[in-house]
Amino acid sequence: MADITTYGIQGLIVTPTSQEYNGAIARHSATSVLRPAYVVYPTSTGDISLAIKFALDQSPPLQIAIKSGGCHSSTNSSTEGGVVIDLSHYKALKVSGDKQTVTVQGGAIWGDVYTELEKHNLVVVGGNVWFVGVGGFITGGGHSHLSGALGLAVDNLVGATVVLADGRVVQCSDAEEADLFWAIRGGGGQFGVVAEFVLKAHPARASTLVGALAYPAEELPKILELLKEHIKTQSTGSKLVLCFARSPVNFQPSILLLPYVEGTPKDSETSIDKFRTEVQPVFEQLDHVPSFTAVSHASDSFLANSPPRSIFGGVAFGELWDDIITRVYGEWVEFTENEDRKEAMVMWEFGVRDKISEIPSTQTAYALRDPHYYAVFSGRHTQADSDLPTREWIKKMITYVSAENTKRTGKVFRTQMNFAMGPEYTSVEDIFGDNLERLRKVKAKYDPTKVWNKGWVIEPEASG
Repeated sequence: MADITTYGIQGLIVTPTSQEYNGAIARHSATSVLRPAYVVYPTSTGDISLAIKFALDQSPPLQIAIKSGGCHSSTNSSTEGGVVIDLSHYKALKVSGDKQTVTVQGGAIWGDVYTELEKHNLVVVGGNVWFVGVGGFITGGGHSHLSGALGLAVDNLVGATVVLADGRVVQCSDAEEADLFWAIRGGGGQFGVVAEFVLKAHPARASTLVGALAYPAEELPKILELLKEHIKTQSTGSKLVLCFARSPVNFQPSILLLPYVEGTPKDSETSIDKFRTEVQPVFEQLDHVPSFTAVSHASDSFLANSPPRSIFGGVAFGELWDDIITRVYGEWVEFTENEDRKEAMVMWEFGVRDKISEIPSTQTAYALRDPHYYAVFSGRHTQADSDLPTREWIKKMITYVSAENTKRTGKVFRTQMNFAMGPEYTSVEDIFGDNLERLRKVKAKYDPTKVWNKGWVIEPEASG
């Protein structure tokens, strides 16, 4: 095998004998850890091209995986015996002179982006949690607290720099390499390494109400009744998350309501007043925060000391159906009676949907444009032998909600890549729907030999 150090890569290169190796292969969840032969930390697009060349020069070629934040619970961002291109050292940000756009390198995490943009009184449509990576979030679609007013992250992407499988570095937008630009907006990492994203910039929010209200389990019917009324009139700057969790110290099943409400302290608190007067929370921790940086840290205490293994999956649904949510609650209670699985959670997110659904499903590769809410099932545990039952339970819940949604709406809702389980549980058809045919054509143009073969692999259209 050739010596990677002869390829002229300027960034750090880590191998299994390096002191940094265990840290380099770590991921947000231990379920995502593999053992690559090389981890390359590029500091330029040139480094990315050279890392690709090295991997493909080997006989046989080494598999390449791309890591941005490393938050997905699958192994999409790693490889066994191959090359990981870890973008975490490639994370600069630049605001345009007119403050209309922000250019972010692909290895940034959202917390760093928001912190820098605070200096300019700006925000972009990004992840709700600070440690999520920019790259996977955007190329997967990008649901945000800001989506009610501003749409998805892909709807706010105006350009990108992509390193292709042959090492070329290209710019793409609606005006150049338009097929590639269409494909990376929801098509994941199937077409190249997105080294830079150019995003629309928006004025920062002055004040936002975040936090948690906790209720005993028997209050679920009343909370669902209030939620139904609330979402009829909620503003585009509002989202409520209904959460099932066993809260420390006694880990009894409880119902949490996690608000995100923009506006003055008086207005935002008034908007959720019924959840404090018509039903009585047993615990309340609300705060008015001045920035999206603070919003992205709102769940820190909730996520602190999480077990090392996490597995998640999500599903879209059309309306708030009491019977579905109530049945899932019962299933969740039963599943979490196991000691190792007691920290599993279910989150039902209810925001304004019009801005997302006004975009035709074929305008970007992101196919889920039906008016929808979504639920996320998150298993959190310590023992590896809980992995399989957790995956099976999440898949069972997703299948149930999806089937009921299809029965009640007459439509098949696609799966958002960011919330999809691994490729062994979620197919490319589930994610891309009618856009798959065009994606196969784009794949044939930009990656005909499937260099990018991690995650939801798109088969190139056959030539001739």
